[in-house]
Amino acid sequence: MSIVFITGAVIFLSRSSSQQIADSNVKGLRIDYEKGQKIGSSSANLKLVEFSDFQCPACKAAEPAVKQVLALYPEKVQFIYRHFPLPQHKNAKAAATLAEEAAKSGNFWKMHDLIFETQESWSNLADPVQYFADLASRLGLDKEQVKKILLEKPFDGIINEDIAEGQSLGVRSTPTFFLNGKKLNLKSFYDLKTAVELQLK
Repeated sequence: MSIVFITGAVIFLSRSSSQQIADSNVKGLRIDYEKGQKIGSSSANLKLVEFSDFQCPACKAAEPAVKQVLALYPEKVQFIYRHFPLPQHKNAKAAATLAEEAAKSGNFWKMHDLIFETQESWSNLADPVQYFADLASRLGLDKEQVKKILLEKPFDGIINEDIAEGQSLGVRSTPTFFLNGKKLNLKSFYDLKTAVELQLK
């Protein structure tokens, strides 16, 4: 996803119709809601699923819009994060591994935010292991254990399952959002709020 799109996505507030955002005539796709990292109750009316890449600048740019939706509708929306590291982003899978390791101690979302906040610092590193180990220590994770995990890659199965499901759903770029199984066509990331509001009507 290009920098041009990112800029437009952040600045331009689209007045898209429901047809433009999510085709109401399209049947929702079958998504495994048991997988992924979640915010919100499983009984929430709406399931917002994001396939994301920690090294993707557009994914970082989408974060404020996602947080806005969750702040406005905490009881009505369950947010599910799924990994979709793109092949051109050489450190994205390591970042996903770090986040999954943090999840073991209940720190996935803190690590998720920290990884995005520091994205520019680690994206171009030839070897991000030491940087990620130092990053993990900020949340009280053991640095040597993190280094071991990054080298042994025990979460590749989870990450690859996310990639495979994303591909089966037609995910080709990041971030890609689905609302109750329907792929969203966003001109602006803040169209997420519009999509949710239309679905709640």
